Amino acid sequence: MKIKDLINTCIHNLFRHKSRTVLTVLGVIVGCCSVVIMISFGIAMKISQESMLAQMGDLQIINIYNSRDDVKITDSVVKGIESMEHVIGVNPKMNTGNITTGITTADDNGRYKTNYSNIIGAKKDAIELFGYEITEGRNIQSTGDMNTIEALAGQYFAYSLCDTQRPEGSNTIDYWSYLYGAEGKIEDPELPDPYVNIMNTTFQLTFGDTDPNSNDKIITQKFKIVGILKEDYSKGSETSDGIIFNADDIKRLVKEYNQANNISQKGEQSYNEAYVKVDDINNVADVETQIKNLGYSTSSLESIREPMEKEVRQKQLMFAGLGIVSLFVAALGIMNTMIMAISERKREIGVMKALGCLVRDIRTMFLMEAGFIGLVGGIAGLVISLIISSVINIVSTQTQITDFATLWQVLMTNTDRVSVIPLWLAVSAVVFSVLVGIASGYYPANKAIKVSALDAIKAE
Repeated sequence: MKIKDLINTCIHNLFRHKSRTVLTVLGVIVGCCSVVIMISFGIAMKISQESMLAQMGDLQIINIYNSRDDVKITDSVVKGIESMEHVIGVNPKMNTGNITTGITTADDNGRYKTNYSNIIGAKKDAIELFGYEITEGRNIQSTGDMNTIEALAGQYFAYSLCDTQRPEGSNTIDYWSYLYGAEGKIEDPELPDPYVNIMNTTFQLTFGDTDPNSNDKIITQKFKIVGILKEDYSKGSETSDGIIFNADDIKRLVKEYNQANNISQKGEQSYNEAYVKVDDINNVADVETQIKNLGYSTSSLESIREPMEKEVRQKQLMFAGLGIVSLFVAALGIMNTMIMAISERKREIGVMKALGCLVRDIRTMFLMEAGFIGLVGGIAGLVISLIISSVINIVSTQTQITDFATLWQVLMTNTDRVSVIPLWLAVSAVVFSVLVGIASGYYPANKAIKVSALDAIKAE
């Protein structure tokens, strides 16, 4: 028989008993919906988990810090970690420790100054690698000019400068009141202009206590801010109100201060902490173990991510299992329908065999009928699943839907969705339904080809 004839016969036979076919298709629809919706819950949980972890910080970064006095993070240690497999970069950070520091403007006799200086030294090459976002200006460059070095400022550093010519209490801009209201952070706050345009100002960094009664010998260094960073506390508070220098400049200034004040220093200068970038989140645990074996304390999001992923996987398996049970019941319904069809069509099968119809065509005809039931049920089940998923997401969202753009965001891009049906799941659901139908019809089809043509005709 030709394919066209097989398809026509298949459709004719299914419509012969419409009620039975419709009920069987309904069983497949219920099974398909159960599988798709249950799996979509698990996918949504996974997306929500990844979004939450991403807000907490980079999953590929390991933080190293000193836990013992005899184990320090030095340049030689940094080079050793950089040579480890799967490590793509290391960003050591150094602060000024117990040294009193201050920042003032250099061109107006220090009129503007900071009451608190959050000063960090970091590798300039790691700024881009570790995801620091420069919203204005550029990254630090090694100019070779020690008279005026370069630095990056945190997003709100300009507001930490106070005007020494204004009365106490009104000499600073309280930018926090513009950023946060009674209900939390304000979206798109309108901040006033700071006292100083920090990108066009030369500053002076001071190492040492400037109190006249102090015996500290002061070390000063002029610098210019060449870039402003976007606030990101996962990378450090310095991105908010601090200043980032090249680590080599901070090390040089600390060394000069120690020499000027006769403070002895043994061995290499060490960093306070370091951040290690790994090529893949799956390799974080191995790299972290190697670093711990060197005697350093570490922290990363791996300890949080792993148990969370395990919990999500368990729930995904549970959801998928519940859906598969429903689809299995639908498969039994298809099998039952096909067996009943064979019992009712024994004469037809016998006539087909008597007329010389090939056995494989008879098998193909019944498999095609079962597959068609699975196809129709799968497509209808997918459409209903998409509708159910959309309704669930709309009902569960806290976003007020006022236009199509907002609706599209709620249904397609919102990370807080309860149900997510990606393209691969939609295609897989239909294909799987067809395969279930064919598999369910395999036994009845084999039973059909074993029907004796002579016995079938006599029985009728």
